[in-house]
Amino acid sequence: MEIAGSGGMGSINYEKLLCKRNNIEYTGRLGFSIAPIDKNNGIGLVFPFMLNSLIGKHSHKLELGIGQGLTVTTKGSFFLLTIPTIGYRYQNETKNMFYRVTYTPLISYLFDFQMQQWAGISIGYTLNNKAKCRINLLSAFS
Repeated sequence: MEIAGSGGMGSINYEKLLCKRNNIEYTGRLGFSIAPIDKNNGIGLVFPFMLNSLIGKHSHKLELGIGQGLTVTTKGSFFLLTIPTIGYRYQNETKNMFYRVTYTPLISYLFDFQMQQWAGISIGYTLNNKAKCRINLLSAFS
């Protein structure tokens, strides 16, 4: 669960560990949120899609990422926002709970350039934390 952040005022997210190499973990995340927009647009269904990297050796990690937020409104409009992320994640290596604080500015660029300063706080639970990068150059070229 995330309060504010990449999904607007609050969102529910699913994150998957894609790859773990040395002190860097790569994750993919998608989420869902509902947010009131305005009179002209009604209510927005927000779908943030993120790719993140978690950098650090133990429980304390730097989180860097980039993503897109797709919003579809009840009045038929849609919006795309680019969402860069920089933040801090704490997860004790022996526990499944994690906590995050992130800066996630919302950048709109379709009709004109706008940037909204935004941040988020998250609490999450890890179901499975096992993934390794597997790159086989021979199979990539055959």
